[in-house]
Amino acid sequence: MYDLIVVGAGPAGSTAARAAALQGLDTLILEKENFPRYKPCGGALSGRAASLLDFNLPSDICERTITGARVHFRNQIQERHTGYNLTTLITRSRFDHLLLKKAQEPGADIKTQKVLAFQEKDDHVSVKTKDEIYRCRFLVISSGCQDGLKKRIQGPDRRESMGVCLVAEIEEDDQKIEERLASTLDIHFGVAEGGYGWIFPHRGYYSVGIGGLSSRLHHPRQAMLQFLTKNGFSEGKRLHGHLIPQGGNKVMTALGRVILAGDAAGFVDAFTGEGICYALNSGKIAGQVIGEVPAPEVAQAYQKRCNKEFGEELKYALFFSKIMHSYPDIFLRIMACQEEVLDRYIEIAAARISYKDFMRWLVPRLPLSLLRTM
Repeated sequence: MYDLIVVGAGPAGSTAARAAALQGLDTLILEKENFPRYKPCGGALSGRAASLLDFNLPSDICERTITGARVHFRNQIQERHTGYNLTTLITRSRFDHLLLKKAQEPGADIKTQKVLAFQEKDDHVSVKTKDEIYRCRFLVISSGCQDGLKKRIQGPDRRESMGVCLVAEIEEDDQKIEERLASTLDIHFGVAEGGYGWIFPHRGYYSVGIGGLSSRLHHPRQAMLQFLTKNGFSEGKRLHGHLIPQGGNKVMTALGRVILAGDAAGFVDAFTGEGICYALNSGKIAGQVIGEVPAPEVAQAYQKRCNKEFGEELKYALFFSKIMHSYPDIFLRIMACQEEVLDRYIEIAAARISYKDFMRWLVPRLPLSLLRTM
């Protein structure tokens, strides 16, 4: 009988396992893949996300420090630079592997097995894999938004609340990457319906991708190929696709002895698609409440703490995303053309202001005719 079984060894799962193991809880991680494993992702680790780690990141994990952003919308280009760190670029396979090793240090065990089903009993949860049946006091599901296990808690996904991303890693000489982007993120609005495209300068390669709402981005592969060509990259690159949830919607994230964390819970910024920060935070909360709160109160305590720490931020990100998608020409032109607006938005990524602060600042500056329609 384990105190905790964690399904999935991504950032949410490994962080939950580490938090539980540090409290002396007998913890097992069940992961379907051997680590390190490939993970399609832009790989931007915000300062807010890094601050949630209880250890320093090794220098070889941190590939590039980003201090600026170049924003495109149609024929408009605006580039802004700050005197501080906006985000750090990492390769997800190496970062995730580090988090898993950090979970193992205080005693969490890891087994490479895919979880097929679970069943909650009065005093435990039974977890079934192909080869074994395990028992635990609590179960954390952190295996992503596409794992059917989470549907037992949240029900089926709504297409209108899901996003889709396509990503390619394109090798390049570091000197050429430095000349093209250096410490700048390249963001392209208007290339994916209801989303954006990006070019991130990693060490030895670019992460190039597009993302948008699945209900609007009907031909993602075609849009991605056009984006590659327009920016001077070959169409013959291998593309990796994945779904991401739209955070900020009201959904169930814990029930009884079962907790959802990270993408599985829907904890993702609805506008940018950033989820690492919320994966780390929700995973940490999950591991802590299981060790600190009486069993009947764990689910409620988990949802209450998540809502307190980042629930409002996700709701305002969703609100901002919805009005951007409702009036794309107006809002994207504002983002790409008005320096003050972009400067303020950049401060969100740097955790200097919240989405709520940004929206309170932005709304009085919007055209009166637009406000009447909102």
